[in-house]
Amino acid sequence: METMNFGESGQNGTNQGGENKENNSAPKAPMSGGDNRKKKLIWAGVALAALILAVIGWQYWQYTHSMYYQQMKAVKLLDEMAKESEKWGGKTPEETVRLFTEAVKKGDFDLASKYGNQEIIFPVLEKIKNDGNIDLLIKDLKNGILEESPGFKGEYVDLLIKENGKKKYSVLTLYKSDGGTWKIVEF
Repeated sequence: METMNFGESGQNGTNQGGENKENNSAPKAPMSGGDNRKKKLIWAGVALAALILAVIGWQYWQYTHSMYYQQMKAVKLLDEMAKESEKWGGKTPEETVRLFTEAVKKGDFDLASKYGNQEIIFPVLEKIKNDGNIDLLIKDLKNGILEESPGFKGEYVDLLIKENGKKKYSVLTLYKSDGGTWKIVEF
């Protein structure tokens, strides 16, 4: 039976007979053919990945500049605007008139205009204020009578000022949106 001694370097020392053994762990010469092939495959893989990413990027760019994408973006924006719009208004015409009246009393025309078409309501409120008729508007909003607009089956309601039981003028017209919120359509 043969025993081996390991010195500090961890290499074989001598056997029992005191003979030196050669160290067969000499570095091997690199295999130039196999390593070269591996490098070429790696670079080919990197080039293929770059090409695939470039094609995907080009397709994405074309998609984001297509008419379809632009239309879908516009539809999404309109949906978001509709959802935002549904926050403003009441579940009944009376509630919408009350909320609108409170905003006008506070002088918050920006809030008041959110209960209908902002581009129409805001300038009209500003004109009424500049003409000094805000108090008259508030009085009409409080004293007006809500009546169903003829021919619209409860989807449109007018806030009317009547004198001696007859319509004098209309202050507001409201409609029920698809989301169930009552909005000011005419002012």
